[in-house]
Amino acid sequence: MPIYAPTLPPAPDLHQGHPPALVLMRFDLARLWRQKIGRFFGFAFLMILLWKVARIYVDHLLQTNPAFKPMQDFAKTILTQGAAFQADLLNPASYLLWFLVALVGGGLVARDTLYRVRPLMYAHPVAPKDYLLAKLGFASLLPFAILLPFALLPWLMSLVLAGLHGPVWVTAPLRLLPAMAISSVLMGSLAVGASSMASTPRAGIGWVLGLVLGTGALSAMLRGLTGIQAFDALNPVELAEAWPQLFVGVDRPLVAWLPAILGTAFHTGLWTFVAARRTRPSEAVI
Repeated sequence: MPIYAPTLPPAPDLHQGHPPALVLMRFDLARLWRQKIGRFFGFAFLMILLWKVARIYVDHLLQTNPAFKPMQDFAKTILTQGAAFQADLLNPASYLLWFLVALVGGGLVARDTLYRVRPLMYAHPVAPKDYLLAKLGFASLLPFAILLPFALLPWLMSLVLAGLHGPVWVTAPLRLLPAMAISSVLMGSLAVGASSMASTPRAGIGWVLGLVLGTGALSAMLRGLTGIQAFDALNPVELAEAWPQLFVGVDRPLVAWLPAILGTAFHTGLWTFVAARRTRPSEAVI
């Protein structure tokens, strides 16, 4: 009886289905959801958000209720409504948010390196640029999604309580959303670049925290030796906190416009380049 070769299945149509980058991002989101890593951080960020909303409500009571008239002068010293108050709405762009980004982003690429799954991905219709875009997009959307309620909920409550004359500026979202986007891209690119240099997710977390703390220490040392404040732009934590201050017009931001642009471009370009080099097909083969 003759033996015939098995019939090959038809070649898949690459123009059908979802883009590979979106599929990989959805997979990372499902994995994060199964890990239930957001319970502690969700509670912490929720408490901070409730404090900010309650602060706006107390400020409204002090200005509208006659019974609180004697306390208004004291409240003006602790409940400022200027540019610094608007930038402080994104206060979670600090070490707590950076730690969450390190905890999640540190394993995005390192986990695939540990289990050697990138050769399987590249064997399918997944290009290296799709893989890199998926990791950068997921790592950047995570901090943006966390910061979004801090920019919108206080603004909505201010509009409901006091209209156009509330403590939160009417134009605050137009200023804070671009600042959030820049800070989120900075966080995402650094996390993915650090994760691409690690071989395990735990090592990736250490890489992210090490780069954040190391560049912060380097910037502080250079500023102390030279007295030049522009070296603060090497610190990614101060960069993330400075962008809301720059967009709302704080008198003395942590970092000025030009150093902030140069520092953000340096970090984003460097760590994106590192991630692109470390996720090439030649690097995926061990």
